[in-house]
Amino acid sequence: MPFPIFALALTAFALGTAELVPNGLLPLIADDLGISVATAGWVTTSFALGAMIGGPLVAAATLKLPRKPLVVALAVIFMVANAATALSSTLLMVGITRALAGAMLGGFLGTAITLASGLVPLNKRGSAIAVVFTGFTISNVIGVPIGNLLGRAAGWEAAFWIVSALAGLGVVAMLLVLPNRQPGTDTAEPGLGVLRNGPLWGSFLAIALSYGGLFVVYTYISPFLTEITGVTSASVTWLLLLFGAGLIAGNTLGGRFADRSIVGTVTVILVVLVLGLLALTAFGTSVAVTLVLLVVLGAAGFGMVPPLQSYVIHVAGTSSAVVSALAAAAFNAGVALGSGLGGLALDAGSGYRMLPVVGTVVSVLGIVVFAVTYRRQRALSPALAA
Repeated sequence: MPFPIFALALTAFALGTAELVPNGLLPLIADDLGISVATAGWVTTSFALGAMIGGPLVAAATLKLPRKPLVVALAVIFMVANAATALSSTLLMVGITRALAGAMLGGFLGTAITLASGLVPLNKRGSAIAVVFTGFTISNVIGVPIGNLLGRAAGWEAAFWIVSALAGLGVVAMLLVLPNRQPGTDTAEPGLGVLRNGPLWGSFLAIALSYGGLFVVYTYISPFLTEITGVTSASVTWLLLLFGAGLIAGNTLGGRFADRSIVGTVTVILVVLVLGLLALTAFGTSVAVTLVLLVVLGAAGFGMVPPLQSYVIHVAGTSSAVVSALAAAAFNAGVALGSGLGGLALDAGSGYRMLPVVGTVVSVLGIVVFAVTYRRQRALSPALAA
């Protein structure tokens, strides 16, 4: 795998830490800002909305810019936004700075995936995308737990200072190892005409729904584990390591099998995700079973990323930065949808025990949309089945 891809993965490590580290700190954030835990879920939702809306806009507005200066600039703005979050004292300011950071994440991913795809042969595209997203998965094993530990010891703001420092490291790495021009990335952009594709938008919807089902639960995983499973709040950080271990396994296997069969890999992973959510509904009170399910859900959640990213590129017929950014936006739309629905369920009095039920329904809808979209696309392009 070309070495510059690993520099992109290092920056993705910082971005992944920023996106998910608040999930284990929501009770602390809620107490400090004087809001409920359900309302504090907007700390996650605002980031996802920024990535969902701002990411594609950034990608579309920067199509003609050189790729290396662009990813570096996006990472620098991301670093500043997280420092601003650490200095914020109201939910409004936290939400604004988180949305800005999310927009930079969406724009960065669109460009980084395009760069990675252009540096490898077509039959290695899934693995290249998986390497970029390995930064996200490892952030859940290392960055998120460390951020949670520091947040609990020194205040939730400390987690965002760490994220800013990690982003700075990513900037230095990209400046040092990214070539000034990647083959095919400065001339192959097809513009926005590629978006006139119905099955492509159906694929984005399938991504948002499938991923959203997971984040109905994961956004509120800390109170779920303490209230339903019965573990102590101090042990939540260590339990999240299991989820992170699942992310690494799922991301690696998802990329590897996507190189063999994109549609088959997506189908299997989505079914595993739904079964895992159903099992959490039935056995969430069991510590032993929940430990296993954290690994399964982590593997399914991030295992779907490389094959679905590869799928939308295949459907679009190009590795356009806009297409990749929209796919990343769809994943973040899933985060926003999941955290939002989870918060609504809690506000309605459903309780944490019902969150996996809501998540199951959302992910099942994702499977249905994916199946319908695939059948339509296969009719239009029989080569997709091959």
